[in-house]
Amino acid sequence: MSTNLTYVVIGGNAAGMSAARRILRNDARARIIVLEKSGIVSYGACGIPYFVADVIKNKDDLIALPLQKFLDDGIDVRLHHEAVEIDVRKKTVSFRAQGADEIQKISYDRLILSLGARPVVPKIEGMDLNGVFTVRSLDGAEKLKQELQSGKHKKAVIIGAGYIGLEMAEALRVHGVEVTIVELLPQVLPTMDADMAELVKEELEKNGCTVKTGNEVVKITGGSGATGVVLKNGEQLEASLVLVTVGVRPNAELAAKAGIQLGATGAIAVDSRMRTNVRNVFAAGDCAEVKNLITNKNEYIPLGNTANKQGRIAGDNASGGHSSLSGVVGNTAVKVFGLEVGRAGITEAYADRLKMPVKSVKIKSRTEAHYMPNSKPIHIKLIFDVNTGRLLGTQMVGGENVSKRMDVLATAMQQKMTVMDVAQLDLNYAPPFAPVWEPILIAANQAVKLVRK
Repeated sequence: MSTNLTYVVIGGNAAGMSAARRILRNDARARIIVLEKSGIVSYGACGIPYFVADVIKNKDDLIALPLQKFLDDGIDVRLHHEAVEIDVRKKTVSFRAQGADEIQKISYDRLILSLGARPVVPKIEGMDLNGVFTVRSLDGAEKLKQELQSGKHKKAVIIGAGYIGLEMAEALRVHGVEVTIVELLPQVLPTMDADMAELVKEELEKNGCTVKTGNEVVKITGGSGATGVVLKNGEQLEASLVLVTVGVRPNAELAAKAGIQLGATGAIAVDSRMRTNVRNVFAAGDCAEVKNLITNKNEYIPLGNTANKQGRIAGDNASGGHSSLSGVVGNTAVKVFGLEVGRAGITEAYADRLKMPVKSVKIKSRTEAHYMPNSKPIHIKLIFDVNTGRLLGTQMVGGENVSKRMDVLATAMQQKMTVMDVAQLDLNYAPPFAPVWEPILIAANQAVKLVRK
């Protein structure tokens, strides 16, 4: 395909830049304009906790491709340019350059929305105090790292015990900071079942973190800077540093205002080709929904790998291609001190809420042959349909190789395999990598016993 079409991409994050590069490949004569509100594009936000922990020394190492590379390729990336309105009838985008009062307009033939997500900021008194961070941008992460390296913070409170909250807990402990994690729900990692999450809580406490679940921060105290927090039960905690990591929500208001349909989750509704309800308008990444292959529902599952896939597909279809994304199973992993933690599919608790006929098994095994010096415990939980045996969800907590084992089970779920199928998998064995009975097979064989014949 070779045209003189103008493609406007709003958002220079993973999905947006993936879309832009795919358009460039498909359409050599394309005019591609990327409007990015911040001063950076194409960076790995998932690496921020490791930058703060100083595992990654230079924040520029988190940038996948430098800005100059896109410019050299002919992609017109405009940093510090914020899109403020979309007119889908006239096919224009209104935008404002940082520091300018004038609003400019640009016409498009194809529009890709890669609006991303923003941190959920709870309505808590004191959120504007110095020492309160949401840790979503590279600039914010750099400021936080500098403060930690200065030694000015001795005690911190992390609000929220999701993936980012737990990764940041480890980062703060690296700097010698006392950490208290406060989670509104009764457990850490609310996307897992309580029995598996308890193993993670034990690891946090073993590494010097105080964990307070089933509680809520109602106030951040201090004058110009934070000095502590007040919990709903009246307890007061000292802290000069407060990290707010209670999740993200899609940046979809700009789309909704333009008449672009949102899904039930509040994210932009798209089909398998990333098309919205408006002709020639596509959406991808953390602002868009994605189909959950287990529930067959469109859900909000903001993950970096999904964003890249969606962006590539949006760019392909906008420029004459015919690609699609069947859906995802939400395969995620997180490192929590000495543990690797993973999940995919649905939890047992979620299946119970949907009144699905499921059973579960949970086993404890070893990551390697028991006689190997680096062998560590691993816990695997499988959730499956009791009538058909179809694998619907898995959770894993262990000392190593959790991510790759999760990939095996996520693949099985994506292919709609049963636990009987999984039990027959020819999985690798060697003492440094796995016991002779691979833990996945042990779990699957236990599950097979519970499937109704």
